[in-house]
Amino acid sequence: MKLPLLLLGFSYLISFTSPAFAVTPASVNANDTVAWSKVVENPFDGKIIYDRNYKADFVFVSSWSKNGIGVTYTQVKTTVIDYGYRRRGFGLGFGRFGRFGGFGEFSNDAPVYQRFATENVPDSISLAIDGKVYTYQNGPVSPELAAALASAPPENVKIRLIWQDGRTKDTEVGKDTVRAWRTVFSPS
Repeated sequence: MKLPLLLLGFSYLISFTSPAFAVTPASVNANDTVAWSKVVENPFDGKIIYDRNYKADFVFVSSWSKNGIGVTYTQVKTTVIDYGYRRRGFGLGFGRFGRFGGFGEFSNDAPVYQRFATENVPDSISLAIDGKVYTYQNGPVSPELAAALASAPPENVKIRLIWQDGRTKDTEVGKDTVRAWRTVFSPS
């Protein structure tokens, strides 16, 4: 069937991201084996924290260091691409081949699903900490943002991902990562 190929091409098309994005992608993927929500030493970034947030329709991965914040947002979608025939076995029933009161083969037209993911990086992120909103776009973390991260209360922090075309997505960073921010972003 040509429909799956069409969908595959379409999913590739919509996953395209501009090389001129402001925020860099997270330096890890959601399925990497790293210490999540803990401070680790990285030869490229120094002290860094990796965080991930799974929901039914997306995965949000971030990396946090004084050198910069990396963010990758992966949207997961499921679509019905066909309906297929599925055998259920033999027994009593009213199915396509079954007959009332006798033995027959049950059947069912079952949907066939295709899952795909589109990965992209926002142009900026906004963080709501202690009633104030901080925005990050690129480069080293500013002293003002570093101070806010280091003193954030140990609870989940709401963040908003913002794309140049006006799209936004609200998500959060977990309290264990927020606790670890103190180690990375406190003045040394």
